[in-house]
Amino acid sequence: MLLRSAAVGLATVTFAATAWGVSMRDGHLAYTPAPDRTPQGYCAYYPYEGSLTFVRIHTASPYDGYGRWGGWSHDYPAADLNMSTILRELTDIRTRELRMGGNVLTFDDPRLMQFPIAYVSEPDEWRVTESEAEGLRAYLLKGGLVMFDDFFDFEMANLIAQMSRVFPELHFIHLDGTESIWDSFYRIDPLTMYLEGPRKYGIPKFQGLFEDNDKSKRLLAIANAGADVGDLWEWAAEGWYPVDPTSVAFRIGVNYFVYGMTH
Repeated sequence: MLLRSAAVGLATVTFAATAWGVSMRDGHLAYTPAPDRTPQGYCAYYPYEGSLTFVRIHTASPYDGYGRWGGWSHDYPAADLNMSTILRELTDIRTRELRMGGNVLTFDDPRLMQFPIAYVSEPDEWRVTESEAEGLRAYLLKGGLVMFDDFFDFEMANLIAQMSRVFPELHFIHLDGTESIWDSFYRIDPLTMYLEGPRKYGIPKFQGLFEDNDKSKRLLAIANAGADVGDLWEWAAEGWYPVDPTSVAFRIGVNYFVYGMTH
């Protein structure tokens, strides 16, 4: 099995070249036990046991409804697994080595309340249902944080439309680097970073949804418009992308999770 090291800050983390439950422990291959299943039957669900679990949201779209592998599943499960590994190795956040990286839930699943941070891939396809809007609103007001990733800047219009059904009173605000999420662990300047990804290159345009539309209050949702951070997480082991943007992508993820765990 090919192993590769990815540098993030001053630390070096080694990823397995596959995300399917194989890792190195004390010089030997180790396999994570098979998880419980979601109602859909093909994604993982690991019951809450006190540590942080990566949660990916299974969203509905006009293309596949709740089909098996829509845009919501892009980079799954390798991105989830690798980001969890980075958090465990570089911070005091305790995560588990999970075969499928983490959980796959819907916004209206009551179990979501047990997990403080949720990740959404390709929200340009998302069509929020009434029950999802209610569940997401309750989740964010209770203290959750949701990150939206892997979509073009011009596709932000759909995310704005869907989130307006969740919070009609709130609107997205462009982030300029003065927000506390950019200092929660690493110091990151969102206006100068360069990211690479499939069809998405350049400096993302980050936007946030804040309590009472006030940037001094808690961030509820963050949108990586024009970026595919998850793809950089996914391919960290294979070296498909240069080290620098891969490192930046993991720093972004670390900051998001640390912020979500402390706000």
